[in-house]
Amino acid sequence: MSPDQKITGGCYCGAIRYESTKASTGSGMCHCRMCQRWSGSAAAMGVFFEESSFCFTKGQPKTFRTSAIIERCFCADCGTSLMMRYVAGEFTATRSIFIGTLDHPDSFEGPGHYFGIESHLPDWIPLREGVPQLATADAPWLTELWASVKDEDETS
Repeated sequence: MSPDQKITGGCYCGAIRYESTKASTGSGMCHCRMCQRWSGSAAAMGVFFEESSFCFTKGQPKTFRTSAIIERCFCADCGTSLMMRYVAGEFTATRSIFIGTLDHPDSFEGPGHYFGIESHLPDWIPLREGVPQLATADAPWLTELWASVKDEDETS
């Protein structure tokens, strides 16, 4: 990506548009039940961008907090799931933009990791060999994040 190139995308109806002025920092495919339910698919596929390089250029999405640690954004007009972000922990400055909302999704390589594989539906989505796979319970950073949120809830 050249310095003046922007990565753009938006919702199905065009009410919401976004851009990133920097290249993505990675990609992943989450198979956890929460992402399956949110995406309405076998997995949620996202490309990651730094918050500092990402902005909405038209409209503002509606947000829905699906847990104590995750907020998801969607178009209130057409319902398109646009992105998710952590609201606690070390990844709060990262936006996971759903691949299907990008103007040029074919510009990005397949997932850099598979997450939530305890809910993977192998008959629907085969996994590529050599791509790291992680069950939700086996992610130390996520276990620590849930514990910290639980501790905050107990003290408030």
